[in-house]
Amino acid sequence: MNPLHPQVVRAHKELLQELFVLERRGSFDQALAELRGVWDNVSEPPNVHGLDPRQSAETYLRCGALLGFLGHTRQIPTAQEASRNLLTSARSMFLGIYEPEKIAECENYLALAYWRTGEINEAASWIDEARSHDISDTSQTRLYSVVIQNLLFLTQKKFDEICSISIDLEELFLRNADSFLLGNFYMNFGIAAKNLGDVDHSLDALEKARDFFARSGNKIQIAMADNNLSQLHKAARRFDRAHAAIDRATDLFREISDRTREGFSLDTKALIYFDEGKFEAALETVDQALSILGKSENYGYLTETIATKARIQLFLNDFSTATLTLIEAVDIAKLRISEEAATNLVREFEQALNKRTSYEPPSEPEPSGLASGEFKLSLPPSISHYKEYHGVWLSNSDLEPYGLARGHLAVVVPCSVRRGDLVAIIELENDLVSCGFYDSDFGIVCLETGDTEPQLFDRSDIKILGRIVGVCDAKGNSNKTLEVQALSL
Repeated sequence: MNPLHPQVVRAHKELLQELFVLERRGSFDQALAELRGVWDNVSEPPNVHGLDPRQSAETYLRCGALLGFLGHTRQIPTAQEASRNLLTSARSMFLGIYEPEKIAECENYLALAYWRTGEINEAASWIDEARSHDISDTSQTRLYSVVIQNLLFLTQKKFDEICSISIDLEELFLRNADSFLLGNFYMNFGIAAKNLGDVDHSLDALEKARDFFARSGNKIQIAMADNNLSQLHKAARRFDRAHAAIDRATDLFREISDRTREGFSLDTKALIYFDEGKFEAALETVDQALSILGKSENYGYLTETIATKARIQLFLNDFSTATLTLIEAVDIAKLRISEEAATNLVREFEQALNKRTSYEPPSEPEPSGLASGEFKLSLPPSISHYKEYHGVWLSNSDLEPYGLARGHLAVVVPCSVRRGDLVAIIELENDLVSCGFYDSDFGIVCLETGDTEPQLFDRSDIKILGRIVGVCDAKGNSNKTLEVQALSL
């Protein structure tokens, strides 16, 4: 390899700074492209000829960190091992010129590389090393050590420790951390609070996390925040909002080709179906997740998702298959993670088994505006082919010119809708139902109702129930069967 020219050496410092910025934004492919000519073959060390010892070490550090992140998102085999090799070389170089903060930075990324493969004890040892150096508590490196330590505590289910640390250090982070670190700080706290049943603090922290990630421009972390928000909504049994949040996360992971997290987001989707009692849909979704995660080196994600499948099979009354699935998860955990992780999987399965013996299908409250099912509807031949429909009470008179009078019951069929269709939507925040003529553009849904001002909704804040196809008058009707009139629009 030819030595780098002096002008290239001078530019190399700017390159290293740009690589760090791209890393914080989650723009790993762009960072790899910027390294063209320095690191053309990721299976070999980068070209550092002509660089001084510090720039050589920094180049190894940035390449090692990048390979760890990129390998995780793209499911590159042995990427974490290769990342650790580069980071270990960088650490040795920084030890040679003795720069404690850079040594600690290398150790932070080494901890992340071990966490990605589920080797939590090794990851914890590296974080202890990183925190042992005499560097400022306000430095980005020391703050990142705290973030990674809390990430490890999440894996170990040490939720009380995370909340205690977060309360003590919140002001320190707000004064000194960048948006990426603040987002991670609040996300770890939000997840811990959720697991401790503190819904209000969890929601506040996760929304802050999403805002900080948006400021940093990191789409991966924005999607992770949505993933965690969906779990919070699931815990509160707000299933429509949970599905909307996890669907946003999955779509974003697909957009940025983060296969590992896409797979784990489908595990979250499966768990939402599971809590709804929709076990067949849960099983189909968790199988999609495993088809993706089976190619990942993140054995923590993989074992959790296999264990999810075991619980679903248990609730489908397939105890034998559920047991075999659990054994598969336990074997991988023992081999790739730890005995403690394997034991936790067994304990969680035992808890699911106890719940199964007393399980009753969940009864969902009807959202405001939806008919509660006290009537049977008789559909005319023109719309009788619809097998599934909702009844929606009409609370205003704006649509009377179109046959939809106040107090009448509109019949809504779940189907794809087009511009100009008469539809019903439900707001995820408050379960309120609105009806009108549909239009949508740039993520905004518009409902026209005639002479009044149109209603505007953010697409992510609503669920479209479907198209209105009929109406009936239930006022003063003592019959249990209501005759529906088809709409002719």
